[in-house]
Amino acid sequence: MGLMRAVFDMAFRPGVQRMKAQGPGWPVRLFHVDTGGCNGCGMELQALAGAPYDMQGAGFGFTDSPRNADMLVVTGPLTRAMAPVVQAAWDAMPAPRGLVCVGACAIDGGLFGENYAVMGGLERRVAVDLAIPGCPPAPTDVLDGLSALFRAAPAGPASGVGAGGADDAAGPQGA
Repeated sequence: MGLMRAVFDMAFRPGVQRMKAQGPGWPVRLFHVDTGGCNGCGMELQALAGAPYDMQGAGFGFTDSPRNADMLVVTGPLTRAMAPVVQAAWDAMPAPRGLVCVGACAIDGGLFGENYAVMGGLERRVAVDLAIPGCPPAPTDVLDGLSALFRAAPAGPASGVGAGGADDAAGPQGA
């Protein structure tokens, strides 16, 4: 129902702005790994494929294989069970590659503290190319963050977006 309302609003209501982000202009393939948590961030990522956001038009798309991916998108806190999966996905990706953390849980663990099953967020373990905060972040925030990676960046990082250099040999686990 929400998708139908968004299409109707964009097509027939005057003054409604389209939410198209300006991306890199070429297809950047994203491989998503949900490492645990509530799946709120994963649902927001799936919403990007809807009409009001036009992820494909901005130059981004999801792929089913890390071998075809340019960027690894992680949602949820890093659990001990999923750490080898994230590492395997990272190792399978061709260079150059990037790491994107979506949501508070992926960045710093969010409301999930470190314990016997949860290792926390990725921010303290590896260099992250893009950190998109929120619980969960809106699809527009995710698309704006991804697009910001490919725009000429000013001297300081953009508000709410952390940048680093994740294409190191150690990978996302930092092992």
